[in-house]
This record gives sequence, structure tokens and C-alpha cells, in this order.
Amino acid sequence: MVTIPSGRYSNYVTRAEDTRERILFGAEEVVLRDGVAHLTLEAAANEAGISKGGILYHFGTRAALVAAMVERLSSRFDEDLEREGSGSGQPGAFTRAYLEASFGPSSDATGSRELRLGAAVIAGVAADNELLAPLRERFAAWQHALVADGVAPASASLIRLAADGLWFTELLNLAPLDEELRSSVRDELLAHLEATLRSRKVTASSKARDGLAARRTSGKRNPS
Repeated sequence: MVTIPSGRYSNYVTRAEDTRERILFGAEEVVLRDGVAHLTLEAAANEAGISKGGILYHFGTRAALVAAMVERLSSRFDEDLEREGSGSGQPGAFTRAYLEASFGPSSDATGSRELRLGAAVIAGVAADNELLAPLRERFAAWQHALVADGVAPASASLIRLAADGLWFTELLNLAPLDEELRSSVRDELLAHLEATLRSRKVTASSKARDGLAARRTSGKRNPS
């Protein structure tokens, strides 16, 4: 059996319990060691310790294998969102979860592995619209959830864009922030979210009071 290490910033499957998991993990190892340009079905099969026929049963083409790897990366982030409470139903819960999941630990070994893998896979699909389509759909779903999160859409989108920007700078090593500044940016974004939620509550309370006052005034003017 192949042991899958924990790793965008998540703890996922601990052991490959079926052939498909072994193939995907083997493909990830090939990409990390040799680069996505060297990923072939045969290389993934050899890494996973299975036959070429075995891999063809699960993935008929290299494109299908790469698409599954992209889906796997996206699913790991969905798992992170769930762990951070994205589904609690409270206003701002999904936005907060998106922020916390994106700003997970960047310096540990598993985070480093995930970043290197993400960079390699995204580099491999960047010029292929068909392979990019599932990733675009997942980002569109996350954006839809943010807009419907009970927070001003512009505020939720601002937080998402900042979080995505952090991810891409670390993914591609584009002047990534040091840990102290990274933590300060996270705190600033959380403070912005909390201020937005407080403003929302004040506005809702003010509207409720105005409505009550209007009903009382109307009642006085039109006694039964």
C-alpha cells in the first residue's frame, strides 16, 4: 500500500485504498519529481506499481488523468472549507471559511508539497481550455456562495480576491509574504469581514425600528 501524506493546506486521505487513489498519488509524485511535462500514463502506472492496462481502465487518456488531478486539488480545498465551517448557515460563514482555508499554514512540509503540486498541475493545464473548464466552474461556484453569504457582495469578493492573490503568489513564488506580514494581512481581512457583518446588523436593526415606528404611526392615524 502507498501512504498518502497529508497536504491547498489540508489533511486528506491517509492511505490509498483503491487503485484509482494509487494512480492519482503516483501521478502526483511523478509531477513533483519530474515535472508535469514528464507525466504520462506509463509513468503514473509505474509509480503506482500497476500495469498499463490497469491505468487505462481508470483513465483512458493523459488529459483524463490531469483533469482528475485538478479535481482532486479543488476537492481538497472544498474539504478545508467544510472544516472551517462554511456550511453553518450563519451570515459570513462561507466568506470566513474561504479566508481561513486560504490562509492556512504555508511553511509546513505538507503545505509546501501542496503548493508545488498545484503550481505544476496548473502550469500543465493553463493553455488547455478543456482542462481549465472544471477549475473555472469550481471558482464560479465559490464566488456564487460568497455573494449569497449574507455579506455585502463587494466585501465578500474583496476578501476572496485577496485570498486568491495570496494563494497564487505562494503557488508561483511571486514575492510571497513572510509569516508575520501574512498573519497581519489575514487579521486585517478578518477585521474587515467583522466590520461588514456589524454594519449589516446595525442596518437591519435600524430598518426594523423604522418599520415598527411606521406601523405605530399608521395605527394612531387610523384607529379601529
